[in-house]
Amino acid sequence: MGKIHLIRHGITEANQGRKYYGFTDVPLANEGIDKITEHAAAGIYPKADTASLYTSGLLRTEQTFFLIYGCREHNVISELREYHFGDFEMKSHAQLEEDSNYQAWMSDKEGLTPCPNGESPMDFRTRVKAGFSKILEAHNKKEDSDSIVVCHGGVISMIMGLCFPHDEKNVFQWQPDPGRGYTLHMIEGEAVSYVEI
Repeated sequence: MGKIHLIRHGITEANQGRKYYGFTDVPLANEGIDKITEHAAAGIYPKADTASLYTSGLLRTEQTFFLIYGCREHNVISELREYHFGDFEMKSHAQLEEDSNYQAWMSDKEGLTPCPNGESPMDFRTRVKAGFSKILEAHNKKEDSDSIVVCHGGVISMIMGLCFPHDEKNVFQWQPDPGRGYTLHMIEGEAVSYVEI
């Protein structure tokens, strides 16, 4: 039984400022570097020795990967980048709440309304599903091996929702804290259970 480990990058200044940011390529904050280093020293992360390794390619995932695993070769899957907030990038709810486009996006229960110059929740779901499929395809060729993916909170939430649709959790409830995540236990290409990292 192989495992897929999903790890969220560390804290950024945009996290600290409670801003929407997805495609904006921000680095880890000092607090993020310290926390990831602390978690790694405590041994909470899976070993990378024989695992297939992935990031989304954005700076914050590359930094997090380096702090945990050092200079190891890994694959970049750009489809696993965070949600593209378009014109809402690097703005907070307080800055946007009077914006009619923001109100329309927030109130759309179907997930079809895109952020201006960004994507819709449905677009995001389709993109993440395609990216995760690449990992599954590679993972299934190496039975009983592990895969480690350093990516983003929204991406992890979407993957967990796709893998465990019967768990009554929404995307916010699935989202792990920075530097944390989930280990998925895989049998014949299907996620059958999970534990928190």
